Amino acid sequence: MELISIIISIATSIFSGIVLFFIKRYFDNKEKIEIEKEKARQKENVLILKSIDAIGRLTYADSIAIRDGKMNGEMKDAVQSYIAIKSELYDYLIDQNSKRK
Repeated sequence: MELISIIISIATSIFSGIVLFFIKRYFDNKEKIEIEKEKARQKENVLILKSIDAIGRLTYADSIAIRDGKMNGEMKDAVQSYIAIKSELYDYLIDQNSKRK
C-alpha cells in the first residue's frame, strides 16, 4: 500500500511539473511575440513621423515656390526627401503585411 502511495505521489509531481513546463513555455512565446510587435509599432511610429516631416518640408518648399513664383532648391530637396521616406514606409508596410498570419 505504501508503494502505491509513493508511485502516485511521484506521478502527480511529474505531471504537475510537465504542466508547469508547458505553461511557462506558452507565456515565454507569448512574451516574445509581444516584444516583436512592440518593436514593429515603434518602427512604424518613427516612419510615420518621418513622413509627416517630409510632407511638412514639401509643403513649406511649395509655399516658398508659390510666393517667389519660381522653383528653388528647397523644392527639389523636399521632393527627394518625400520620395525616400515614402519608399521606406511602403517597403516596411509590405514587409509587415507579409508577416501577418
